[in-house]
Amino acid sequence: MYLIDESNNLYSFRFRIQTAAWFNEAIGKWQYVSIFPNFIKRWYQPCLNLLEYISLNVGKGEDIFKHIDDPKELFFSEDRIAGAVKRLEAKCIKLNLEALLNSRYTQVFNTPIPASNYEERRIKRFPGMYSLIVSARYFFGEYIGVLALINSKIHL
Repeated sequence: MYLIDESNNLYSFRFRIQTAAWFNEAIGKWQYVSIFPNFIKRWYQPCLNLLEYISLNVGKGEDIFKHIDDPKELFFSEDRIAGAVKRLEAKCIKLNLEALLNSRYTQVFNTPIPASNYEERRIKRFPGMYSLIVSARYFFGEYIGVLALINSKIHL
């Protein structure tokens, strides 16, 4: 797992994923499930907080490593990180998560989430992720960790 510290330095951390088993009487078999913390997106090595930081800060044409440091040289290039953000962005757009958040917010407060700044969105390398994160910040009332909150509520 790749994470980012307070100084925007990448580091890796290895940990074991909890598993649980129970006997499903309906099918007569034991079933196993892996229990992931909400800041982990299954099959993604960078954590959601790292992907969130990159989505918010990297502009069009910019190198990801302009915004984060990799002092231990964990990555040869930005491709693995950029690919993870692009895959997540495509999935979020396909699931229409920004509209889903807006719909749930409107049902409760009878007013929509304000649209993200078009100019700011336009200059971002990952505009779909940027817009989703801005909406999620408003929806959850949190400033950081909103992709993890979405993952825990909606299961990206």
